[in-house]
Amino acid sequence: MSSKSYQDYETDYQSYLSRIRSFLASTRSQSTLMECERLLEAASKCATAMQAMAEVEGNALRTEEAQNLVKRDLAPLREEISKSLRNSSGSLVIESPNREDLFYSPPNASELTTQSLIQSSEDLLLESQAVLAETEQIGMSTLTQMSSQREQMQSASDNMNETLNATAQARLILKKMRTKLFKNKFFLYAMIVALLFLNGFVLRAIW
Repeated sequence: MSSKSYQDYETDYQSYLSRIRSFLASTRSQSTLMECERLLEAASKCATAMQAMAEVEGNALRTEEAQNLVKRDLAPLREEISKSLRNSSGSLVIESPNREDLFYSPPNASELTTQSLIQSSEDLLLESQAVLAETEQIGMSTLTQMSSQREQMQSASDNMNETLNATAQARLILKKMRTKLFKNKFFLYAMIVALLFLNGFVLRAIW
């Protein structure tokens, strides 16, 4: 997928047109006219790409501007090149009396100011959208981290509860063992006392 932006294609487009006009303003040979055709095809592709990108972005102003490039620039240049190629026979081609029509007349100061304001507004809007997207991404990243930390804390809490349960069970087992040990000791003491009593009774009976 191409990584070029609308501005990149626009720069290439203006560069191609500048080279074409430079060739047409100089001596027109068969080779230069063929080069003009190649450059014109490249400029046409740039205009098509600019229009497609403007439509994807939903920018009506740029879409209309890209559509007008064909009528304003490309069509007159293509006609002039075709005419020159037809008249060319390997010698110098007489320049068309309407060469000035090939060069786009720049807009007046009012139009430039309006276009500048529109472009500035669009740039600010794009920057705002970029900041908003970055902020949203940071927010999503923060939420993901908080969710992960919450899961870790929940896991630690579960482990602590399991440890407390295990400790309580161990304490209960120890208590039962102490009780059983006490009973065993009591039984042994009782047996010893009983044996001593029997021994004393037997010894007394013998005497």
